[in-house]
Formats: sequence, C-alpha cells, structure tokens
Amino acid sequence: MRSPRKLIGGLGLLAVAGTVAAVGAGPLLVNGADHLDSPLVKIDGRVDITDVYAWRTGSATTTLALDVNPLTSPADTKGARFRQSALYEIKIDTNGDAAADIAYRIKFDNIRRFSDGTNNQTYVIKRATGAAARRTAWTGTTVAIGTTSRYGLAKRVATIAGGGKAFAGPRDDPFFFDLVGFKHLKSRVLAGRQDLGTVNDTTNCALADDNAGANLLSCFTGSDTFAGTNVSSIVLNLPNAKLGGTGHTVGIWATTAIKTKTGWQRIDRMGRPAINTVFNITDGEKDLTNLVNPADDRSTMKDTTVAVLSALSAVVVHAGATGYTPAQINAIANVLLPDTLRVKLGKAAGFLNGRKPADDVIDAEFSLVTNGALTSDGVNANDNAFSSTFPYLAAPH
Repeated sequence: MRSPRKLIGGLGLLAVAGTVAAVGAGPLLVNGADHLDSPLVKIDGRVDITDVYAWRTGSATTTLALDVNPLTSPADTKGARFRQSALYEIKIDTNGDAAADIAYRIKFDNIRRFSDGTNNQTYVIKRATGAAARRTAWTGTTVAIGTTSRYGLAKRVATIAGGGKAFAGPRDDPFFFDLVGFKHLKSRVLAGRQDLGTVNDTTNCALADDNAGANLLSCFTGSDTFAGTNVSSIVLNLPNAKLGGTGHTVGIWATTAIKTKTGWQRIDRMGRPAINTVFNITDGEKDLTNLVNPADDRSTMKDTTVAVLSALSAVVVHAGATGYTPAQINAIANVLLPDTLRVKLGKAAGFLNGRKPADDVIDAEFSLVTNGALTSDGVNANDNAFSSTFPYLAAPH
C-alpha cells in the first residue's frame, strides 16, 4: 500500500512536469492530457488536440502522432471524421528558438459515407520549411495524398515522398490515467482542504469537495478514465533527415486552425502534455495560450505557471514533505516553457525526451520525485495493447 506522503510527492511532480491535469490557484478545469483544455476547443472536437507524441521507431526514423476528437464512444466513432475546413499542422523547431523551421500540414476533403455508417475522407500532406513553416497557411510542397481508414476495416497507409508513411483515422485513445480521482484532489485543494487521507476511501470521496472533512486522495481508485474511448489520429513516420538529423534535438508541437473569411483562425496548440490545462487558470488564459506561439509562452503564462507550482508546493509542505524553493519553481517554469515536446532524434523516448504512446508518463515522474519509492498511480497501461507496426496506436474500440 502506498503511503499518502509518497503519493502526494508524486502528485507534486506530476504537475511540475506538466504531464497530466493538476491543481492550481484558481478555477482550473482538469480534462486529461489536453482534452477539452479551453472553451475555444470545446466548440468542435474535430480540432481539439488531445495528445501529441514523438518517438524513435527506427535507427533513423521518428514517428509523430496528433490526436483529436476526445472521448469518442465506440458508437460515435463509426461516423467520426476530421474537419474539412480545418488545417492540422505538426511544427518542428530545429534551432531552439521556439519558432517553426519545418511544418507538416494536413487537410481533409471529399467525405464519402457508406451504408454501414462509416465514412472516409481524402487528405493531402504538404511540407514547408523556413519562414513559410512559421505561418499558418495551406502552403508547401505536397508530399503525400491518402485516404482515411474506415472504422472497423483495414488500415490504409499512404507513402510520403522523400521517405516515410502516413495514416489518418480512428484509433483507441492512448492516454491513460485516473482522472476522476485527480479532479477531486484538485477541487479539494482549491477549496482549502489539505489533509491527505487514503486512496479508495469511498465514504470520504462521497463528501462535497468543499466539505471540511474531504481528504485529498480518497477518490483515487486506479480506474482509467479514458478506457473504452477513441480518438481520430494523424500519424507520420519520417526519416530523421527530414526533421533535423539523427542526434539533433528538436522541439515539436501541433496546431489546428479553421478557415474564416479573414484567413486562418488558430483553435488549439499542444506540445508537452497538459501544460495549458495545468498551468493556466482562467478560460481566457487557456484560449490565449492556444492562439499564440511557443516563443510567446514565457511572457504570457510564466506567472500562472509559477503560481500553480507554488500552490502545489504548499500542499507538499503540509504533507510533511519538502516543497520547492522560489528559485526551483522559477527554474522548473523555464524548463516547461516554451511548450514544445523536446526530442533528441534517434534517442529512445523517456522523461523530457519525446513521448511514445505506451509511456506511463505518470509513473515515470512519480518514481523520479520519490527516488523510486513510488512507481505507480494505479493505472499502469493502456486498456488496449499497442501495435508493433505502423501506425503503432491500438485499434479503436
């Protein structure tokens, strides 16, 4: 049995590393890695980025994945699709200035509906470099044309010119976490509760979060909130030479935008898991982060990041553990911002280096903060086994 002190230590680092939803100094909504992270993205799940992954899948290749359409039930997955007026982009910063040097752009069109309720769409992938990559625009060299996979049928894979392959279609949501337990912990911290209690305390969990007797850990049951749900995935397998070169460290993030009468309107942006969800407090701050670029992150959200880390530190201290000093909090904020997923090409994914779908990022960070004393949050694997072949994500429910 995990001790409350060890678990709260793990939860502290969980928020520090921005890996899943956490607590803060204001009305934070907790919605998973990046699922439903701001009011703007909730308008249309087809442009709501849930997760971004980047991981080594060969000695000289890297796979990039962008997921949208959060919490799609199996019944709804049959008719799920990408937005045809939207622009999906994966951006790569090759020189560390938090500005894109390479962009892979994907657009969907020509939806075709079938009698069994499934559908497919054609898609085009363009590649842009230099200043063109920093814009939000449907420009670049066409490198692939493909068709999305239909729900329940065989995977369709397109070839990318210059090397690589592409997939788009329904997949199981790779994210796994006991989000319900963490949402109660967040609400109770915001309500001023500081006593830890114990996990699986269903009696205490039934209390209102602002009840004076409500403990922080009682609602953790080890249940995967995302089990049984699907997403719509875009997966690219690319030669490292097209991303900056093996051994080179790059920053990766994804964006979505929709076409308006005045141009492209950004909707969502994501690099590392949960940065926006965790460290921005108000709805306006969350929307703003999605609208600006990584180079703007320290100026727009460092203050809120420091505030949330400080609030978590106070909880850790109350639990009898050692909190963060102001200098440590500032240093951590500078590591997390700008919000790009840092990847050393050719190196296996690990803590703060890329992210592969099977990584239990929560466990890794619990272990780090407790020097190996705590190794699990109770949800240790995805509910579906991942594939060993492209596109690597598990088949949809």
